Amino acid sequence: MFQIQLVIVSLLAVTVLPGTLAAQYSSSDAGQYVIVSAQYGTARNHVDVTNRLKDVARQDRTFRMGNSTFGVDPDHGRIKTLRIYARGPDGQERMFEYREGSTVDGAQFRSWSSGEWGNEPWSGRWENQEHER
Repeated sequence: MFQIQLVIVSLLAVTVLPGTLAAQYSSSDAGQYVIVSAQYGTARNHVDVTNRLKDVARQDRTFRMGNSTFGVDPDHGRIKTLRIYARGPDGQERMFEYREGSTVDGAQFRSWSSGEWGNEPWSGRWENQEHER
């Protein structure tokens, strides 16, 4: 009887576990933050680049960011910043900040390459209390 139970448990583990692990660890869109909006520029002059970021994200998970990425220079002669506003699992809004020329890694954002984000309401503020540099 013990051998039959062992065989059943082993078969279940072999059939269920690989799919579960693959979904948990190899999904490129499994980040915990959902992007609400993306703004590029400076505090005095910035533009909404949410749709352009979707296009870039569909092509690559990681990219170097600058004026050429978004096809615009919203504040000539000044160093720009990409600010990605996202909502975490707790529902709180958070800002991720990337200085011009830095590398953006989409691994922390849910649905990064599918572009299924940017459709939620956003507070509309350039400044935000919580952010990561």
